[in-house]
Amino acid sequence: MEESVFFNLGNLLASSKDDKELIRTAQIEHDKRKGREKLVIVEDPQSGEQLLFNFSDAETQPTDNNQSYTVKKVIK
Repeated sequence: MEESVFFNLGNLLASSKDDKELIRTAQIEHDKRKGREKLVIVEDPQSGEQLLFNFSDAETQPTDNNQSYTVKKVIK
């Protein structure tokens, strides 16, 4: 089962339609943060674009400022 989470686009770290490029970007961000924070790659259901967020920026409830995304990969 896929998990959906809510994120505000203002907290976006990176985006790409190319999965490999976004994974490389996520690995670089993860290394910069010395592995202390979880990053998550989600998919925008409307555009199909892959988005990279810090998992700690996830919101528990929908609001006017956030959107629901499907989790594709968690980088620990």
